Amino acid sequence: MVQGLVRLTLLAALLAGCAMQPVQEETQAPVTAEQQLQGSPALSLYEHARQARSQGNNSAAERYLERALTMAPDASWLYRELADLHLSEGDARGAEGFALRALRLAPDNDAYRAGLWELVATARSRQGDEQGARAARDNADRLRQPASA
Repeated sequence: MVQGLVRLTLLAALLAGCAMQPVQEETQAPVTAEQQLQGSPALSLYEHARQARSQGNNSAAERYLERALTMAPDASWLYRELADLHLSEGDARGAEGFALRALRLAPDNDAYRAGLWELVATARSRQGDEQGARAARDNADRLRQPASA
């Protein structure tokens, strides 16, 4: 009788374990310039660029970002900032190039990469390339969809 009760308890525990829902994947932490440039002197230049841009001095902001790239040439975030800067100045072709470079160097973060694809889409649209813009938006949408189990 005791053996039967032990077996029944073990069976119940086993079945309860099988009935649990799978653990959801952790959401990816957002990518920030501070993370990418941590410990690099390029972070200070990036901060100067942001300050210059907030004061409307885009040419100084661009110079700071370009100097930062000499110190951190693989920092996707710096290329992203240059893409955004060029887009705001009406240089869609330059913006697209910087955004694509940022994508090549981007960390494995779907939200960050989707944002870069949106930047590419906007740049292509402003160049009159609606088909290319649509393809870039499709890439962004795919990255935003949850992974299938």
